[in-house]
Amino acid sequence: MSGPEVGAYAWGHRGHNGVVFHRLAEPIRVARAEGIRAELGYVLDDEILDRHNTVIAQMLHEPRASNAWEALAQLGTHRLVLDVDDAMWSPDYHVFRQHYDAEALALLRRNVEISHVVTTPSEVLAEQLAQWNANVHVVPNTVPAFVLDIGRGPRPEQPIVGYQGSTSHLRDWPLSQRAALAKFLVQADWRAHFFGPDELPPGWNDGPLAGRVAVSPWKAPGSPEYYGSLSRVDVGIGPLRDSAFNRGKSALRAIEYAALGIVPVLPDLPPYRGWVDNHVTGRLVRTHETLRAVLSDVARYPDVLDKMSANARDAASRWTTEHNIGRWIEAWNSQS
Repeated sequence: MSGPEVGAYAWGHRGHNGVVFHRLAEPIRVARAEGIRAELGYVLDDEILDRHNTVIAQMLHEPRASNAWEALAQLGTHRLVLDVDDAMWSPDYHVFRQHYDAEALALLRRNVEISHVVTTPSEVLAEQLAQWNANVHVVPNTVPAFVLDIGRGPRPEQPIVGYQGSTSHLRDWPLSQRAALAKFLVQADWRAHFFGPDELPPGWNDGPLAGRVAVSPWKAPGSPEYYGSLSRVDVGIGPLRDSAFNRGKSALRAIEYAALGIVPVLPDLPPYRGWVDNHVTGRLVRTHETLRAVLSDVARYPDVLDKMSANARDAASRWTTEHNIGRWIEAWNSQS
């Protein structure tokens, strides 16, 4: 496997979070294991630039960082790789809309245009980014290989439906979806566990849901502790509104569920098509189906649930960072 001529530096200018973990830290970690000179850091200075000929950044749109990117492009001494993982030009979440204002979006577009390479986890995003840069590579989100070795956690008496999502995805939970989940939990005698929010919004643990819904705040991105706690889940869900922003999301939720042997029950939208093999590795909730009906069908046949769990874990063996590092290296080295 060939790597950058001198070395690759992933510039985590936005700090350390889940996106930086999956889109920068993970590929750099595995590239180093492959013998490639690669580093992750949070500053960019002359000493660093002297040691690397490739600089990788993620969702770069802040004025100061953009000025540095523009200066590097003008110098022409380094290969510039920009990763874009969300359609921030059409966000659903009000905080994103405020943060990615017209100035920020103009800087992001300019940074895409002047980069030698653009990477993205989504085919939908790739089509949009190709308007601004001809050298776009789809490199899916993946999980560390160790996740496949995490055994299923201790099984509680009542099976568990799990959900991963920050407060930015509360818009994906209209009253109809909450009601569907509540009816399923009561009728099937299951429980639910939400991973991500600091606490559940009012009404999420009242009435028929009282005592049936637990919540765990985010843990360190990609940590064994996080994956270990998630491994107790039997079925993983992730409602998404059919919006321009959500259609550009990655398949990471499906991949993490599958790697842990959690059966994904996810909406039939672009992020999950091709990643969830319906009735084989999980279930896609079609437009004519309800979340409650699909969950009830899955819960009704424990043997089928176990088979889909095994199939999902087998499929996820192809979705580790270690297995896909070649796609990152090919993108980093690609010619514009």
